[in-house]
Amino acid sequence: MVAHNDVLAAFRHQVDWCEQLGSAFTARLLRILADDIEAGGPVAALISGFDEEPVAAALALRFAGAFHARALEEADARLVALYDKAATDGGVHVGDMEMRSILLDDLVGASEHYQTYLKSAPQTNEIGRSAVLMAGYLMIADRFSLPLDIAEIGASAGLNLGFDQFSYRLGVLETGTSGSSVRLAPVWAGGTPPSACVSVRHRRGCDIAPMDASDARDRLRLQCYVWPDQPERLARLRGALQIARELAIRVERMSADVFVEDVLSQRQPGAVQVIAHTIMWQYMPEPMRGHIARMIEVAGASASEEAPLAWLRFEPLDVKDVPTLSLTMWPGGDRQDLAQAHPHGREVNWVARSTGPSGKLGRDVS
Repeated sequence: MVAHNDVLAAFRHQVDWCEQLGSAFTARLLRILADDIEAGGPVAALISGFDEEPVAAALALRFAGAFHARALEEADARLVALYDKAATDGGVHVGDMEMRSILLDDLVGASEHYQTYLKSAPQTNEIGRSAVLMAGYLMIADRFSLPLDIAEIGASAGLNLGFDQFSYRLGVLETGTSGSSVRLAPVWAGGTPPSACVSVRHRRGCDIAPMDASDARDRLRLQCYVWPDQPERLARLRGALQIARELAIRVERMSADVFVEDVLSQRQPGAVQVIAHTIMWQYMPEPMRGHIARMIEVAGASASEEAPLAWLRFEPLDVKDVPTLSLTMWPGGDRQDLAQAHPHGREVNWVARSTGPSGKLGRDVS
């Protein structure tokens, strides 16, 4: 059984992260739950047998998702009203005592639901990251003038594999699919990625616990982990779910190393093979990370202008750092750090220089 103090520390750590990432409502909810744990209330009783490390297991976010799922299912009128207020004004006019009563009454009355959610890790598929990835795909398309074969590891439901069906404003650049139900326009600083034609020949994804955009339960699970006081994120997630269904995107249940080996063994000329991933690298064991990196580098050594290879990743360079968009392209194998960005793609600071068909770095594009 996990230590009481470790649980409290995990909740307070997540409270800080929610505040930094712009969800005052979720921070407040978790603070109320932490107070109940400290007081030995029903939340403490529910987690009494939890035996995973609470930070790594995202225990606090499991609770946040469980409450939001109940609200999305309209299972309790008071909870639905609270979450409606969260979406409109952050729930600031609901007092702490009232909010505590709503949350704990539902937790006690629907304990089986909450027990179920505590058994599995949160599932997210953050669509805002496509704005960051799109900038990288533009760099690749500008360099090679070829279509892309996209292979994403840790793809969840594969929603970011439909990136080319979204519309974007990246600084002064308008790109993507005009009129899309998903429009991404992050706060942009620095230069602008090149204007290039991005087309997708093939798209594949893998995940150790893939989600299916055509399955109602999976759609609910993805939506419930979006923070309720960020309704714009929920709206674009729903739009991306519909696009994924239209594209019939399926994510393979496969470990990342096996998937990458399979993808690299099937490379075909006429397109850039891209290995992509976002905010998942740190969760893999170090030996697997090293093995994947070596496989990509070996494959890169045999890349050509007719069959290029690119490795695009949006990951923290260190777990405490702001995530960085990095790109390595072969032939050549030179790495560029293109941008630093908010984990949800809300703000992007573009630091790269453009490339052209020659592969040589050009002037900053502004």
